[in-house]
Amino acid sequence: MMRNVTLVCGFACAAIVLGCATGPSPEETRAIGEHMVSEAYPGMPAELTARAHQDADQKICSRPPGDKLTSDEAQRVVAHARASLKYPANGKLAGDWKIGQRLVANGGGLRVRGGRVEKVKENGALCINCHALDPREVNSGNLGPELIGYGAKRGHTDAIVKYTYEKIYNSWLYFPCSNMPRLGANGYLTPEQIAHVVAYLVDPQSPVNRN
Repeated sequence: MMRNVTLVCGFACAAIVLGCATGPSPEETRAIGEHMVSEAYPGMPAELTARAHQDADQKICSRPPGDKLTSDEAQRVVAHARASLKYPANGKLAGDWKIGQRLVANGGGLRVRGGRVEKVKENGALCINCHALDPREVNSGNLGPELIGYGAKRGHTDAIVKYTYEKIYNSWLYFPCSNMPRLGANGYLTPEQIAHVVAYLVDPQSPVNRN
């Protein structure tokens, strides 16, 4: 760990010297941060350390407050989001709402505990961290919009199901650079898991739509 810290400090100092009085550029600062994060957990699988490095769209979206997206940048992010979409092999965009109910409350998967990757059977979506879904669930976050009665209010037509699926898979398709995780595009949830979450939102029998 000490060697890593030394390397990071050396990198940072070099960047500062090269930048003279103006300091490191935004790109240099980003590289320093990504290096520090990826080196902070030695021995981790490549799929985890790779997540410390921003992709092209995340770089576009990681900008100082008040620095707005240009029209060209927004179009580029949307185009990449559309290209990222994958659908379930069986073609069904709404699966089993009961499985979706489990997924929306599950925060397991791709976590490091005690220096080791947590062993779980599947990743969870943990939607309740940001959204109110089941009106009987009191342990819900409010960072995102309330989704109680999602299907009851919007219906469960093919168009609504497709929109919901794509929004969960890669929210940047509809809202470039939103705070919602790109759960499918980042490989955190499979297309089949996303279909189950969609069912939990739109199915009339789901607790989300039964008051």
